[in-house]
Amino acid sequence: MMTENEFIIAVKRSNQRLFLIALSFTKNRDDAEDILQNVFLKLWKNTKRFENEEHMDKWLTAVAVNESKNYIKSPFRRKSVPLEYAENMYTFNDESDNDLFRVIMKLKPKESAVIHLFYYEDMSVKDIAKVLKIKESAVKTRLSRARVHLKEMLGDEWNDE
Repeated sequence: MMTENEFIIAVKRSNQRLFLIALSFTKNRDDAEDILQNVFLKLWKNTKRFENEEHMDKWLTAVAVNESKNYIKSPFRRKSVPLEYAENMYTFNDESDNDLFRVIMKLKPKESAVIHLFYYEDMSVKDIAKVLKIKESAVKTRLSRARVHLKEMLGDEWNDE
């Protein structure tokens, strides 16, 4: 079991990253915060030791994705709030990053989730498939569709990197 200090460090280090994962699924700040609480509660109750920070990060990412998926299936889920509310919840240092994040938030949850995991969390297709419990081909399809939708939404601003 981890110490209180180790837990606090892990929360501070992972808070924003995991919040964005939850937000990419829910599009709702309150729901994302609820998911984040559940993730950190599971971390606190976890009895196994992590090999290193990377191992813990992968575990936390998987828990955040699974909690998000379960939450959006829940009949008790809150109604969505206006997208403008969700768009302005997080800011990046570069304004163009803010703009791109706002566009990504307008994608369908399945698309924004894979985009977020692939680009922001730097996860491989194989790892995303494992975390989402879908086939690698489904991840590739979702990424491809999301990129097409992003290209349509961004128009001339699109930079296919």
